[in-house]
Amino acid sequence: MKPAYNHVGFSLGYTAGRVLPRGWCRGIGGMLGLAGYLGGGEPRRAARRNLGQVTGGNGSGLDRLCRANFRNFGRMLGDYFYCAGSEPEAIRALVRRWDGLEHLRAGLERGRGVILVTAHLGNWELGGALLALDRWPINVVTLPEPTGELTRMRDANRRRLGIRTIAVGADPFSFVEMIAALKRNEIVCMLVDRPYGETGVPVEFFGRTTAFSSAPVLLWRHTGAVVIPAFVVQGEEGGDYLAFTREPIALDPEGERQENLERNTQEIALNFESVIRQHPEQWFNYVPIWKNMPVGSHA
Repeated sequence: MKPAYNHVGFSLGYTAGRVLPRGWCRGIGGMLGLAGYLGGGEPRRAARRNLGQVTGGNGSGLDRLCRANFRNFGRMLGDYFYCAGSEPEAIRALVRRWDGLEHLRAGLERGRGVILVTAHLGNWELGGALLALDRWPINVVTLPEPTGELTRMRDANRRRLGIRTIAVGADPFSFVEMIAALKRNEIVCMLVDRPYGETGVPVEFFGRTTAFSSAPVLLWRHTGAVVIPAFVVQGEEGGDYLAFTREPIALDPEGERQENLERNTQEIALNFESVIRQHPEQWFNYVPIWKNMPVGSHA
């Protein structure tokens, strides 16, 4: 799976998305995902550890879950490339419904912006695309891609849909950009189940300590923006998606700065746990989430 994560692999994917039907894109993606699992390597080992921790599974049951997970990841990428070459109505047609949009509306009515938090679950890129196509003011926070050319390619695809990208890491003013977007009463979307740069704080997650990004809590402390979880997951049949926005997370302003960051980030982690537990076959984390975890039956 790793070798395709470069501008050549994405160029081929974007070309396929423009010329192939969706079923072909998903079918090819699913086969490549399964091949990635069967090929072994660190992504497979990390997935087995991570999903074993989430489910308590091992042996053949864990193997079936991981195979399904890698296949779903490939299908998700197939849909990503299909959307990159499709018109808005074709993209909208992928989602059966979006529940909870009233939470987003209410958040923006407060006038301080919305911090939309999500995980590496389902099809997070599709969620941002749908909101942007429906004229929601969307900013997506991303890490720099492995190469500048790939960064430009992915940024151009988002801009085509009306999404503004804020890249963290390379730009020292990225946090200022996020604050400015929230002060304009816009939406800032963040993947937070792996920390950005030095923003990680410890949380208890599926019974073990790991790190989540404290960036949403830091932004909330600076702006008063509402923090809302949202997810887009694949349905059981037909390859369609279900999107849902949850109620805002109640964050507590009390306490010293570091303790406050950790306690409120823990609330985000707990919110994510319940969703990931329902959809482990769509939680796409192929790096070790729990460091120094013994291999044991989850290897």
